[in-house]
Formats: sequence, structure tokens, C-alpha cells
Amino acid sequence: MSTLTAPRTRAAMPPVRGRSFILVRDGLWRIVDASGAVIGYIECHSGDDGDRYSARRVVFSTRTHDLGVFCRIGDAVDCFR
Repeated sequence: MSTLTAPRTRAAMPPVRGRSFILVRDGLWRIVDASGAVIGYIECHSGDDGDRYSARRVVFSTRTHDLGVFCRIGDAVDCFR
């Protein structure tokens, strides 16, 4: 995957077939599948050593499962391929 930069206010993420990345607020994206169901979230966390991206998968309508924290936005996006 090519190097990706993700401005915290960008409305769209790198394209993934059958997935849409919707900006919810500054630094938080909602991932939906082709039918419109929410399948997860990616959130940007700023720290002293740079930005980190956490990926969470929706398990039930009110629960999520942490998939990991990544240094690169592309790695967090790959969780939803």
C-alpha cells in the first residue's frame, strides 16, 4: 500500500471495495459496508511520538471489539478489507 496521510478533518479515507469511511468528527471515522450497516470505527489519537490510529469493529449494535492501535492510517484501514 502506498504511503497515506490522513488529515484529521478529511471526509474520506483510502478506498476499500464495499466500504465507506464517513467522517463523524475531527479524527473519528465510521466504517459502513455496502448495505449501509456500521461495521467499525477508526479514531486518530495524537501523542508526543505522533499520531496513532485505533480500529474498532462493531460486534453488536451497542458493543465494539478493539482490533489494535497502529502508527499508520493504512494499517488501520486494512482491518476493514
